[in-house]
Amino acid sequence: MQLAPGIYAVGATLPPAAVARHHLLAVVAHVWPSAVICDRSALAGGQPVDDYLFICHPQPPRATALRLPGVTVAPRIGPGPLPGDMPMPEGLVVSGPVRQLLENIPARGRPGNPPRLAGVEAIEDRIEEEARRGGPGKIARMLESLEVIRGSFPERSAEKVRQRLAALVGTALSDTPVSAQYAARLGGQPYDQGRLDLIAGMIETLQHTPPSPRPTLGDPRRWEWEPFFESYFSNFIEGTEFGVEEARQIAVEGLQFHDRPQDAHDIAATYRLVSDHQLATRVPRTGDELVALLRSHHATLMAARPDKNPGEFKARPNFAGGYEFVSPDLVEGTLRRGFELLDGLTDPFQRALAMMLLLTEAHPFDDGNGRIARILANAELSHAGQVRIIVPTSYRNDYIAGLNGVSNRAGQGQTLISILDFAQRWTAAVDWSTYELAHQQLTYANAYVDPGIAERSGQRLRMPAR
Repeated sequence: MQLAPGIYAVGATLPPAAVARHHLLAVVAHVWPSAVICDRSALAGGQPVDDYLFICHPQPPRATALRLPGVTVAPRIGPGPLPGDMPMPEGLVVSGPVRQLLENIPARGRPGNPPRLAGVEAIEDRIEEEARRGGPGKIARMLESLEVIRGSFPERSAEKVRQRLAALVGTALSDTPVSAQYAARLGGQPYDQGRLDLIAGMIETLQHTPPSPRPTLGDPRRWEWEPFFESYFSNFIEGTEFGVEEARQIAVEGLQFHDRPQDAHDIAATYRLVSDHQLATRVPRTGDELVALLRSHHATLMAARPDKNPGEFKARPNFAGGYEFVSPDLVEGTLRRGFELLDGLTDPFQRALAMMLLLTEAHPFDDGNGRIARILANAELSHAGQVRIIVPTSYRNDYIAGLNGVSNRAGQGQTLISILDFAQRWTAAVDWSTYELAHQQLTYANAYVDPGIAERSGQRLRMPAR
């Protein structure tokens, strides 16, 4: 199979484009021995970008582009391997982290055609990413590496890169930042763009989902015991397990459980937050108000657990299984910018779901994140006179699976929407007017059943009998 004039693949059975990609580095090494994969391709991890592989060589044996099926190798004159470059197969190298910055920030004029250079915004994004991963120490090491290789590049490019690196360790930047992420880090409010993209995708799905309002009409006494059962289930699915009668004595009657004082406080505090009308309907209007409200609610919820730093955002990363939530230094910025995205939603259910997802992904505290997320999500509903959402014990796995599906980009979020829509319809169907009646309906509906047992035995959550 001929890939280009004078270049053949013997015995190839795959389509020509697949063969060219498979043998791409061998072809490059044959035509340009010891070449450096550079420019946008280096930023992309040594891979072609827009079907172009950009390389450089001090004395390129071939100065024109080599067109292969599905990919074009674009050479230019440039430095050979430098300190910090990384080895690739076939004797090639790819530009190192600092060299990538120098190569992709334009010294002057246009970046070329095809565009070999990523541009200032991409470089600032990459610098912000390096700072996020390695902190000031990483930036200081990059500045040291810059001084070693800057003589091989235009001084204008080197100075642009140096200023942007140095600005993150305390030196003033003379230029105006182009990247929003980089500017946010300079301003002390860095954020997680990937999480914001996740939230924005869910909001787009919600905006294409017809609203189904469920107002709390009729006799207000029908909802008398809803706050208690909401607080009971919200704690139970997070591992604070009491019998429902014990929980009632703790939350409503103020009974002290001296053998489990912290768990008892969690239930009582959650009940206080969801039963006090002013607290249960309080919604933030700005990102700053969201941060303040989160701190206040968490301080109340975790008051009996000083080891969980009540009212303080996390200082260490937290995980669920192998999934890492927003990094501690990005929490406040992500919350503030994420809240701005909610401005596009007016339907209370949709705002509640987006709020829940934002707080779940940020996971801003050492503990209590699920309860706080549900409290603030339900506040969006109560503030608009809509039915709140209760996630009973037997429905826990469905609820967690819905959130995990969004986190793992499985679909566009429709599953989570359906899960919480059913939970709200179920909540609306229960008569919460008395403890005894609600308890009877919840028992019939399999609400108390352990989620694992519910799945294995088929005792899934069902609508209560009227």
